[in-house]
Amino acid sequence: MPGHPKEVQVAGRPPFPFPVPYGWFSLGRLDELPGADAAPAYAFGRELVVWREGEEGHRVADAWCPHLGAHLGYGGRVEGGCIVCPFHEWAFDAWGRNVEIPYAERTNAKARLRTYPTVERNAHLLAWYHPDSGVAPLWEVPEALPQDPVECLRMDREVGTAWQEVAENSVDMAHFRSVHGLSRVSQVGELHVEGPYRRTRSSQSFQTARGEFEGEIESNSYGPGVGIVHFTLMGKVTLVSATTPIERDRVQVRFTMYHAAGDETAAKIGRAFGAEVSRQLDQDIPIWEHKRYQPSPALAPGEKPITEFRKWASQFYAAEAL
Repeated sequence: MPGHPKEVQVAGRPPFPFPVPYGWFSLGRLDELPGADAAPAYAFGRELVVWREGEEGHRVADAWCPHLGAHLGYGGRVEGGCIVCPFHEWAFDAWGRNVEIPYAERTNAKARLRTYPTVERNAHLLAWYHPDSGVAPLWEVPEALPQDPVECLRMDREVGTAWQEVAENSVDMAHFRSVHGLSRVSQVGELHVEGPYRRTRSSQSFQTARGEFEGEIESNSYGPGVGIVHFTLMGKVTLVSATTPIERDRVQVRFTMYHAAGDETAAKIGRAFGAEVSRQLDQDIPIWEHKRYQPSPALAPGEKPITEFRKWASQFYAAEAL
């Protein structure tokens, strides 16, 4: 889970001009999350606590106890599905309601935690964030892993940039040649947009140990936080891309790649292809961390997909509720 934010402002670079976006965001892979214990997390510019409510799954809430401000993620415990404060043992249920004060005859209705809707999808715990706590989830994220998935890549990076800069790379086809050394500039192919859902289908060349090969890509975005990318390159591999805003200008990027059990061709290429995905991501990071957002870019012919992407991305920003 991401820790506390770090100062990443580069001298002379203005901050990203938009707030933290809203949507479904990963707080970690399921096998990385706490079992019976409470644990701290930091995302959306907020201190959070994560705990498991038995068979009901993981719960997420703001971490500060409304009684006297203790952080529930440090020393808090789980009893009967509730999170119990380490300071005075006030207990809060999955909806953030105070359900017990051990030294008082009644609870305190004013003492309430903000909780976040959660789902488990594609081996991740996703939490719904919107600056207005009254806005319920506006879309769903489907299960998209192959049958009997076999993991062949896992990488995490904390990057000093905004989610939109990371996501925009997928439609900036020219940089695959100039930054990643591919032989030609591919084109964004078929595009389908439906509200928060965005799908592109295109072809792209990839570097492998056996040379450069042409591959087919289907990229599905479910809001700003979750992407499912299917690569067909002598076999099929699926990338789960989870980008979680830690702050407005800092994100946690989690890549996990899978192939189907029994797909021997995909198994052979999966590890090598994962290394290529890692190589490209690490080449992008220093550029992201030192560039600025260009609100009115001077684009070359053929770069219209960047404008289209920004129009789609603009829907995920909302002002903090008063």
